[in-house]
Amino acid sequence: MKIKTLILSKTLKNISSKWVALSPITTKVIAVGMTPKSVMQKAKKMGTNNPVLTRVPKNYGTYIL
Repeated sequence: MKIKTLILSKTLKNISSKWVALSPITTKVIAVGMTPKSVMQKAKKMGTNNPVLTRVPKNYGTYIL
């Protein structure tokens, strides 16, 4: 199985110290918030039940999900 590498620095550059929900198919940002629970609720309202959740660090650099 080949692992796909994604560069999200442009996508996440204006989001710091927050949680984000990404579409599992397109890696588009679906929701942003201060807690995983709030982000998950927003993502479900947008119609994505299984988003990829991650916290964006304060200084986004090399970060492996």
